Amino acid sequence: MKIRINLLPYRPARRLAKVNRLFMIWGVVGVVGIGMAFLVNLQVEAHIAERTAQKIAHEEHLKKLDQQLGEIAEIKAKRDLVRQRLELIAQLSRSRDLTLRVLDSVSQRIPEKAWLTRLMTKQSSLELTGRAQSNALVADFMSALERSPHLNHVDLTRVARPAKDQLEMKEFTVTAQITPPTPPEDPKAKPNAKKGEKP
Repeated sequence: MKIRINLLPYRPARRLAKVNRLFMIWGVVGVVGIGMAFLVNLQVEAHIAERTAQKIAHEEHLKKLDQQLGEIAEIKAKRDLVRQRLELIAQLSRSRDLTLRVLDSVSQRIPEKAWLTRLMTKQSSLELTGRAQSNALVADFMSALERSPHLNHVDLTRVARPAKDQLEMKEFTVTAQITPPTPPEDPKAKPNAKKGEKP
């Protein structure tokens, strides 16, 4: 049996062992820290890549929405233009019908011993020039025009005897305002009256 004798001083050897252990611990801690930092860095980079991909997808989606909004605005503009044209056509149709109704109303109300020599319309005004055998016929003609549903504010602006006419004739000029027909009321807009209530 051999006997081993440690010739090194006891305390320095113990101190050296402690230092070696400390270096080993710090080395392990450093390696673990570097590994954790690497893993955290990988997670951060993956998160950034995911966010970047989401941002690109959102931007593409916004571009598509902007394109769709532009198409919707174009469709609305075309729809408004079509509505304006339809309204203009309807207005022209109403004006044409109104002119025919006014002419028919005037022709039905002129007395037998009177006739018109000129008829002129300007916007919503009507000017009639004609001849009658007496002032009474002119007054009757004006009263008949006032009863027309298409005319109002009937005024006599001129009545005179033609200079070169040997007969007892009266030349007159009558003006009136053309009244557009009232559109029929929508029955759906009126609330239904309850039973027992007076209108």
